[in-house]
Amino acid sequence: MEEKEIDRSNALSKAIKSLKVHLTSSQKKKMAGLSFLIFISAVFDVFGLASILPLVKLATEPSLIFQNEILSKIYYAGEFQNEKNFLLFVIVSVFLFFLFKTLFGLFVNYLQTKFSTAVAYEITKRQFEKYFGLNYHQFSSIKSSSIIHHVINNPISYISWIVLPLIMLLSETIIVLLIVGGIAIYDFKLFVFISIIIGPATWIIYRLLKNKSSHIGLAMNKIFPQSMGTLNQTIAGYIDIKLADAEEFYKQKFLRLQKSYHALNMKSYLHNLIPMRANEMVALSGVILIFIYAIFLTDNTSSAIVMVSLFAAATYRLMPSLNRIISSMVYIQKNLGALENLNLYQDETKVTEENQEAIKFNESINLENILFKFPNTSKNIINDVSLSIKKGEKIGFIGSSGSGKTTLINILLKFHNEFEGSIKIDNVVLNDQHLKSWRKLIGYVKQDIFLMDASIIDNITFNDSQPDEQRLKDAIEQSSLTSFINNLPEGLNTRIGERGSTLSGGQKQRLSIARSLYRNAEILIFDEATSALDNQTEQEVSDAIDKLSNTHKTIIIIAHRITTLKNCDRIYELKDGKIAAVHQYSDLIKNII
Repeated sequence: MEEKEIDRSNALSKAIKSLKVHLTSSQKKKMAGLSFLIFISAVFDVFGLASILPLVKLATEPSLIFQNEILSKIYYAGEFQNEKNFLLFVIVSVFLFFLFKTLFGLFVNYLQTKFSTAVAYEITKRQFEKYFGLNYHQFSSIKSSSIIHHVINNPISYISWIVLPLIMLLSETIIVLLIVGGIAIYDFKLFVFISIIIGPATWIIYRLLKNKSSHIGLAMNKIFPQSMGTLNQTIAGYIDIKLADAEEFYKQKFLRLQKSYHALNMKSYLHNLIPMRANEMVALSGVILIFIYAIFLTDNTSSAIVMVSLFAAATYRLMPSLNRIISSMVYIQKNLGALENLNLYQDETKVTEENQEAIKFNESINLENILFKFPNTSKNIINDVSLSIKKGEKIGFIGSSGSGKTTLINILLKFHNEFEGSIKIDNVVLNDQHLKSWRKLIGYVKQDIFLMDASIIDNITFNDSQPDEQRLKDAIEQSSLTSFINNLPEGLNTRIGERGSTLSGGQKQRLSIARSLYRNAEILIFDEATSALDNQTEQEVSDAIDKLSNTHKTIIIIAHRITTLKNCDRIYELKDGKIAAVHQYSDLIKNII
């Protein structure tokens, strides 16, 4: 879905339509107000430009003061002593107008920045909610580097290279139309000349840059997540990469992607400079054509000089605007991928957090005729499984890899919703309205534990701002962590490093158990929690789990090693997604012996 070719036709139209989708109603109103202020700022810019020519004429011909009705009234009303004083007044007035215009423009720019920041934050929030609102199968099928790219980078790219260029395009287009309209009224010949020289040239420059910029943008959009993904893999696989002496391979792979990305970035930068340089040549060509006209086609050189002056004054303000217009359109064309990425998974169904209902677990969990297969596959992973777990029981699951153990647990956790059959909690059918309440009842300890680069207390309480001291103490005691924590110089405030790098495997597992106990989880699920541990550490964790039998918790254990299941009330053996047998621990031990 993410690798499909992006349709880049009508990029400007798509960018404008995206505002309806990605801006809130309040933000749309603010953008309308901002557009009005941009229009006012554009009018001030045009007046600023228009004030230069009269000022030059007054400086060269002071007698114009008395020939112009408005200026003469101001002169006499102000009781000026002479033309120089009046000219000084006009110069100061123009300067103050330019100062006001500049400050107003900066204020509008500030509002643009504030608006953009608010929109970027809102889109980032929605992107986060969108991806974490996907079901487990959808979420796990997306590369983590792509999720990071789409949640963090895409909102910034959308604002920086689509929304802001649209605002810039609006502002500069208004300025160009006002300037060109004013020139048409003031000197129609100059208007025709500018239209013939600048108009087609600007369009040709954009057309030449358009397709190339599209390809650059598409390539950058593909390479950046790949580069990020390679770096993430390299960091996560530090030990294995060192042991396999594969550091050079991953370094070269990462640097190759980075080299391509930086090369594309430089090409993009170069393309952004082309409009300015090209338009300089267009302006120079216009001046040369006027001089050629004056030298070879007419004897009126003074008229040509006036024409050059007017053309230069017009292009002085037109060219920057035309440069920004072309750049804005190229930016939008190049970064349309950011817009397409924002639209990914927009129509996916999400579990609503509204109308959530509480569910209580006092008696039993019943799985009735559960069937499950992954989307777009035909084989059932879970095939007509029915079982009952009473509150306070300790239940084990065994079976070879691929037998369906973890999938069955994910169904129980409601991470897989595409199953047939039903799950009943105290004879109440579990559905999406019970989701939050149901998951609060469950503590999940797996082989690959999620740990934060934070203190022990933060990892147990999950950053609870006001931790319950008695609950914390009980959780630490029941998970056999008391002695370990007491021997640490900083105790509970000891930081454990990224992914618990300062802890042993057993300590990580017990920390995860403590987290579940602190949450007052009534159901504890251990999914291969000891499979990666050595015998000594496994025994320590198993002892910690056994201690929980006295806490009246309902415990579900998935294990490869039979010894982990010695205190289980029943042990279900899964094979090909079915319950092949139900064992007692003593029977399994006899078969092993």
